[in-house]
Amino acid sequence: MADGKRRVIVDVDVGTDDFLALLILLNAEKNREIKIEAIVCSMGNTTVDNVCINVMRLLETVKRTDIPVFKGAAKQFIPPTHPIKLFHGKDGFGDFMPKGLPNMETVQEPAASLIANIILGDPGEISLICVAPLTNLALALRLYGSFADSIKDLWIMGGNYTAVGNITPTAEYNFYIDPEAAFIVLDTIKKPIFILTWETCLYPKITFDWRFNVFGAKTNPAIQLLNQAERSIYKKDEKIWLPCDAFLAAAFLKPEIITKKSQHYASVELHGAQTRGQIVLDHLKTKKENVTIIEEIDTEAFKQILNDL
Repeated sequence: MADGKRRVIVDVDVGTDDFLALLILLNAEKNREIKIEAIVCSMGNTTVDNVCINVMRLLETVKRTDIPVFKGAAKQFIPPTHPIKLFHGKDGFGDFMPKGLPNMETVQEPAASLIANIILGDPGEISLICVAPLTNLALALRLYGSFADSIKDLWIMGGNYTAVGNITPTAEYNFYIDPEAAFIVLDTIKKPIFILTWETCLYPKITFDWRFNVFGAKTNPAIQLLNQAERSIYKKDEKIWLPCDAFLAAAFLKPEIITKKSQHYASVELHGAQTRGQIVLDHLKTKKENVTIIEEIDTEAFKQILNDL
């Protein structure tokens, strides 16, 4: 730890919930709790170019363009054979067209090499928070043999532990977008892995009334920007807000808000006609556990983290 602060690299496909996850982590850095070494962009919710724009728009809003931003994977290992629903609009941020484009001159690439160089330069000291498809991480693992052992720990939003999906009946979005990458990550990394799954995101039951009339009433300009994006993507009849990636950021910062977790050996199904991208758990306990599944978080504690932004 540098000066007692946890050091992190964040991999995103912004996405409104990624935007909020980054805002939570940026606030923690302002409070000297963590040090953000870099933000890595991946395709997923939108194209990687749009993700870079959305990240830089946030950094300009909060005046933190000093943080390195890396442009990563534009395509997954094996693209899906049918169109994928874009939950956050075509541009990943509600398509409401904020005025002007951010300065993109500081964005660097390729992300896989850049994140590996940072972590290999200080092995065992830097956590990875991945709230996007795992393509960048998988590429780094394949390119650098000692990279896997140099990661401190890995925090993932993605997958499922009871076969409940949100993009197919049995698969979660981030894992389904690039199942090969998810398989490589779980098969290769032997350091602690924490996964916040889709089913966990369904548990807090945060209402849109609280989201917009309490949290959304804050004068923080980044939150006001997020308000505009989310008002344009959520349907009027939806009742429950699901900021999935933000839940993971909160759990990383304050592990005490995790109220239920379990350990398993986990892999990812690649070939099933109806189950591609699904997490497969070894319920027979024939293999050593390789992941901790975050099954529940404290809703009120999460709300307090947002209230502190």
